Amino acid sequence: MINTSITFSIAGIVLFIVSCIAIIMGIVIIISSVFSKNAQEIQKQAAKLSSKGFTDEMSGALGNAGTLIRELNTLIETKRGVGLSLVLIGFILAALCYLFLL
Repeated sequence: MINTSITFSIAGIVLFIVSCIAIIMGIVIIISSVFSKNAQEIQKQAAKLSSKGFTDEMSGALGNAGTLIRELNTLIETKRGVGLSLVLIGFILAALCYLFLL
């Protein structure tokens, strides 16, 4: 027979490991969204496109650059949202781990 305290200890250890993984993955996602090569490349292209709109007086190009920048910000915010959610889930699991090991 397995003692209930041993079961809670095992569950607490597993929750601690899962919470650490969730926190680390969340932080990695948040950091990678800032340093993403795709995001930096899109920002460079949008800057070129908007400067072209100013010099050639093409309002359509300028409007498209604004749309592109808004979509890029949405993409980055979505990645940050996923990363932040993982970090929060990790802290909640760590609190549950504490309750199991209490």
